[in-house]
Parts: sequence; C-alpha cells; structure tokens
Amino acid sequence: MTIFAIIAGVIVLGILLILVGANQQNTLVDFVLDVARFFTKPFANLIPQDNQKENITINWGIAAVAYLLLGALIARLVRRT
Repeated sequence: MTIFAIIAGVIVLGILLILVGANQQNTLVDFVLDVARFFTKPFANLIPQDNQKENITINWGIAAVAYLLLGALIARLVRRT
C-alpha cells in the first residue's frame, strides 16, 4: 500500500506543480513531472479536455485514485493469505 500511496503522492504533486505554473526547466520539477507522466501514461486523455491544465488535473487525478484503489486491493489480498 505504501508504494502505491507514494506513486499517488507523486502524481498529486505533479498536478499541483502544473496548476501553480512551476518552472519546468527546474531539475526537481522536471523529475517529479517525468515520474508522474510515466505512471499516468495509461490514463492519458482518458477524459479529454480542451484546457491542458484541466486535462492533466482530471486524468492524473483519476490515475492517483486508481493507484490508491489498486494498492488497497493488493494489500487486502495479501493480508488474506
């Protein structure tokens, strides 16, 4: 569960960095966004929006929730065995 929570946290941090207009030339910002893009690739344009910030917020938000649910499901299955 912890691993999936960290992934979701990076995705949410990426959303926040996009929304506040963080400098993407900064090494740390670029790294966080690259990691977030990697984990959200399957969710790209799941619900397309015209506005880029809305598109990232909605689709990456769905990805973060999906990772949390997947982590909870796996943790529950592991506890049962």
